[in-house]
Amino acid sequence: MSQIRALYRLQKIDLEIDQRRRRIQEISALLEQDEALRAAQAQVTALQETLRPKETRTADLNLELQTVTTQIKQLSERLYSGKVHNPRELEDLGHKLEERQRRREHLEDALLELMLETDELQGELAQANAHLEAVRTSRAEEHQALAEELKQLRAELARLKEERSEAIRAISAENLVLYKSLRARRHGRALAPLNGESCSACGVRQTTQIVQRVRQGQEIVTCASCGRILIAI
Repeated sequence: MSQIRALYRLQKIDLEIDQRRRRIQEISALLEQDEALRAAQAQVTALQETLRPKETRTADLNLELQTVTTQIKQLSERLYSGKVHNPRELEDLGHKLEERQRRREHLEDALLELMLETDELQGELAQANAHLEAVRTSRAEEHQALAEELKQLRAELARLKEERSEAIRAISAENLVLYKSLRARRHGRALAPLNGESCSACGVRQTTQIVQRVRQGQEIVTCASCGRILIAI
């Protein structure tokens, strides 16, 4: 195999390696960063944090309401038991009973309003949890497919590296240095096939002498414009 053909074979392998590596990076980024899942989880967390103090407040109001209800019962029993005859004490009991009844009404109103808010938040939280579970299920399926693709790409990359090692053995050290230099400067493409009498990479028409030398394939000939190694396919 001529040096030109060997270099072109190496470039094809390198371009395939580049393609696999780019895709591996894309998949790795997708697996590490999942905005939809994070957003769904953040919504659930925010609702939970909003709901938690309201549930605590509801429990506190219920407890106080039970205490006040018990106090009202005790005051009513004492007031209407007939055992208290002192007018001042009866009046004091009446005032205390009215105050406890007002407190109970206030607690019932506050508790009702809070329960409505809590019910609404619990409904939103249930929907958010359902959405989160749906996203997790969807992502699990997607991630499985991506993980399988990643495994396949890594296997292909290992095979291509072996092919590359074999291809390099057919290239002289001098030409390999030139290839690597051009590849670094020309976006990974050190060689360019002739397209008629023009360089297929930059489109510049070559001289008749250059075209003839390229078609003979016996030496390294570079494009007069971009400097890539020309090859006749």
